[in-house]
Amino acid sequence: MAKIIALSIVCFSFFSGIVLAQHVPFTVNETEQRKEFTTHFSSPFEVHRWEIFEDTIDAWKRWDVVDNYEFGPDRGNIAMITDLQSLHPYFRDKVLELIRLCKLKGIELAIVETYRTPTKQNEYKAKGRRYTRVGPGRSKHQYGLAVDVVPVINSKPQWRNIALWRKVGVVGERLGMVWGGRWRRLFDPGHFEWTGGLDTYSLAQGNLPKIPKEDLYPCLEEDLKELQRHWKAWQIQQSEVARQLPRKGLEKSLSKPVSHDGGD
Repeated sequence: MAKIIALSIVCFSFFSGIVLAQHVPFTVNETEQRKEFTTHFSSPFEVHRWEIFEDTIDAWKRWDVVDNYEFGPDRGNIAMITDLQSLHPYFRDKVLELIRLCKLKGIELAIVETYRTPTKQNEYKAKGRRYTRVGPGRSKHQYGLAVDVVPVINSKPQWRNIALWRKVGVVGERLGMVWGGRWRRLFDPGHFEWTGGLDTYSLAQGNLPKIPKEDLYPCLEEDLKELQRHWKAWQIQQSEVARQLPRKGLEKSLSKPVSHDGGD
């Protein structure tokens, strides 16, 4: 009985304390804080609305380029784009893997050219078949699906080192790329390309190569649209440069398709 009475007293005291505490007046500071907290937590949650700014619209201006004779041979008066960001994302990853695997073998690769504008292709075409067998729109470079590289030893490009080229070529082929070192005409060991089986006619019609593991490239469509904007900006810029150059050879007719089993 005594225990019951004692327990009742404790419970009464506890609940009485709560009631009394509820009636204890707040200080001025406590009242202000309570008001502030109530206002904050009762306000509707501010939904963040993502604003898409064209912050990459001028990204093409920051692409790496090199000028003529950077790697020894005459490559014309119009600058060469050497930035890997100018390539199709899937193909870009293949090129990065080529560079990585070659480095593991002790072979350093330099990027000679990535995306090539139609104007730059026209310059090569005007220089003769020693440079290219195809005109604007018929090179994989115009679709971000080709790259030119060169192995480097002690900062010097090794254009004539056939044994070294074979090692690089085999690595590229194992990655599923077409190697220009296999071409019977216009032997081009520095050239690698990948089109998913599409020819340049299909690419020119706006068809895109189907890539494996599409889930690894969830933003591919948007990336390609952005790339195309950058390519167009480069074409405008380089066509203006071409207009300021001597016009000899630059207006050579390209209306006839060139039959070839390789070409850059």
